[in-house]
Amino acid sequence: MYVGRIVAVGRTAGRSWVGYRVSSRSFPNRRAEIRGSSVLVAPRDPVDLAKNPYIAYNCIRTFGDTAVVANGTQADTIVERAEDGMKPLDALALCLVTLGYERDELNTPRLAGVVRGKEAWLGIARDDEFRAKRYILEDGDAFMVATYEANNLQKVDLSGSTAQAVAKGAFDLPFERPVCSAAALWSGDKFELGVYNP
Repeated sequence: MYVGRIVAVGRTAGRSWVGYRVSSRSFPNRRAEIRGSSVLVAPRDPVDLAKNPYIAYNCIRTFGDTAVVANGTQADTIVERAEDGMKPLDALALCLVTLGYERDELNTPRLAGVVRGKEAWLGIARDDEFRAKRYILEDGDAFMVATYEANNLQKVDLSGSTAQAVAKGAFDLPFERPVCSAAALWSGDKFELGVYNP
């Protein structure tokens, strides 16, 4: 099954995390790169940006005790609102409602997730619906939403003791056309970042 981009939130061994995976039919030539406290997804060939402006973005942003994950520039907007003091659910919902789905040929849904402590928030903006939900994470919990097919908020079998392990686990989820993946896992005083580029 092809599900497109995947956003996930979860908790393993007392540490919360966010995970992200690019699955792509149209632009598979992309990679995830750690840049400071963020992870950037970008095409290996910059010429691809002229074909589709939505294929390069920060998929993960972290600040303090908060990590944001998204399939587009809404990650930056959510972080800005949260840094201004807005509650995570409000920031996530405002950004998804304001930006809506991507105006490409597929009306690609926008996805977003946030973790802070044991709390997590997950949301989606489709062309026909907005959904957002708050979770209180227990060890072993993991939830995801994807752009296609699996575009309802649902449980997923994903975990890892390091950010790298969560990223690899996201890449290995049993969905078609994986390209690259990334994760941020709380280390006790900051978020550790990891990426997987095969």
